[in-house]
Amino acid sequence: MASSSRNKDAPAEPFKRALAMATRAIAGDDATEVVFSSDPPGVQGKTARLPEPSRLPSRQEIAAIRGHADSAALTLACHDPAIHRRLMPAGGPARTVFEAVERARVEAIGARRMSGMARNLTAKIEKQYERATYDQVSDQADAPIDEALALLVREKLTGQAPPEKAAPLVDLWRPLIEDRAGAVLDALEGSIEDQRSFGRLIRDVLTQLELADEFEEGR
Repeated sequence: MASSSRNKDAPAEPFKRALAMATRAIAGDDATEVVFSSDPPGVQGKTARLPEPSRLPSRQEIAAIRGHADSAALTLACHDPAIHRRLMPAGGPARTVFEAVERARVEAIGARRMSGMARNLTAKIEKQYERATYDQVSDQADAPIDEALALLVREKLTGQAPPEKAAPLVDLWRPLIEDRAGAVLDALEGSIEDQRSFGRLIRDVLTQLELADEFEEGR
């Protein structure tokens, strides 16, 4: 009876086990630890932290959690923290933008390789903006440029338009970004698999958008 009760109390456990295995496989490292938590999802060291599913998750929730798992696995497989630290701006808005765009890069690698992964990542992003009020925003001061630029980079790399609820956010920044840095954004696709080259291009974007001063050469 006890075993039967546990199974009834945890119908999401088989999904969590299967997702943990898939995450390790995509990351290419059996030592990857996968934890489910109410804390914000992300990667720290070799640990992928994913959202804890509801007791009876909907299809949309499952797809979004899979998207977080794919994002974490791609980060572990395609992101070099040492390169990131060398290229990352010291702080402020430039650093926030740089980190958001690097996340867009690694997710775009997976979306371009596998259609199923593209659907999962789209579900994750749509869930992210589900309760946002950016569809009502009309001033750049209320529209985070890091999110707008990351969604623009995603669009450039995958051909996928921003989620409907985030479109006004992107449209507020699109003319300025494309006017000042459009040529660099168009060049990103050629460097998607090269984190160092991609990061240097993003630093150029930050400079052209006046989010950062000129960076030192050779870094």
